[in-house]
Amino acid sequence: MLDTTRITHYLPSFSFSFEYNIRFHLQRLHLRAKSAFISLQDMPHYPLRFNQVPPLFCEPFILRGFRSIHQPWSYYLKSLFHKHNETINVWSHLIGILYMGYLLFFYYNKRLNFYENSHSWPFAVSLCTAIIMFICSAFAHLFHSKSEKVHMSCFLIDFIGVSFHGFGSGFLQIYYSAPQWFYEKIEYYYVFILLILGILACFLNCFAQYYYCRPYPPIKRICQFFPCGLLWIYSIIPLCIRLYSSNILSHPALICHLIQIILFLIGATLFGFDLPQRCCPGVFDFIGQGHHLFHLCIYFVTVCQMHGVYWDYEEFQKIIDQRSKPELIFCAGSMLSLLAWDIIIVCFFRRKIHKKYHMH
Repeated sequence: MLDTTRITHYLPSFSFSFEYNIRFHLQRLHLRAKSAFISLQDMPHYPLRFNQVPPLFCEPFILRGFRSIHQPWSYYLKSLFHKHNETINVWSHLIGILYMGYLLFFYYNKRLNFYENSHSWPFAVSLCTAIIMFICSAFAHLFHSKSEKVHMSCFLIDFIGVSFHGFGSGFLQIYYSAPQWFYEKIEYYYVFILLILGILACFLNCFAQYYYCRPYPPIKRICQFFPCGLLWIYSIIPLCIRLYSSNILSHPALICHLIQIILFLIGATLFGFDLPQRCCPGVFDFIGQGHHLFHLCIYFVTVCQMHGVYWDYEEFQKIIDQRSKPELIFCAGSMLSLLAWDIIIVCFFRRKIHKKYHMH
């Protein structure tokens, strides 16, 4: 027979031991976290002021928050957990990587079945291009302060992301959101046009980065914004047609399309005209400057884009499924073609930039 008295005799000590162990492990975990945080704070003190770094690293109307140059790579990696004028730029797009990865591998994969449903492949391509864009941007803003050469190379890589995002947006919106009559007109060459515009955006951005020196003249931003604007306008033509011919409040997809267009215009305006820091130099160094707001706008633009287009696919699935099925080589091949051209462009200008700085 079971002796319950012996069990109850040991229960109090067992309970106390369990509570003690939990408390002990929590204390150890707290001390380790505190020690790791303190070790990160032992880095050289920054932010630096604009007059303490080379002109290449200075942004208009940003006075503080610059990191030291010529430090070990670990210095810039650890700066991910510190306050400087690039912290928001890095974290906004790190979050974008995680969220787009979740949409690609879990949320939309479950709903669209990327492996078997060939009509969902353009959606998968667009999610991949969004992830590449966020990776390129986060990498550039985290590590560009190491040196002049690294700075230039990092933002050449960033322009690959810009090119990819424009291409992926067009690929997504033209395939799923374009009215059938518009899709039938451009069906055979829309990817070719997207490729040309994506390559042009990468090339002109890299050229402007190489050719113009600080203080940058206004023509530099025109050279960068013009091809990106063309790519963006081409990608949203289907959305504009839908918005013009429909009751916007009749479907959540249309609301998403309108929001993403407005957010992109707001973000581009703030970034292009250095707002709001132009009005209050030094006030928005760490949070709230135009570049930060542009990054946040791009994140929410991408989120609205994905959800809005998914709702379009749900609404027009019967029409879309009647189209000729996209081939894997068509979807993956177009993305890889753009990547190949962008890498060639970046390598070309990177060599020219290294020669330029070597001569100096």
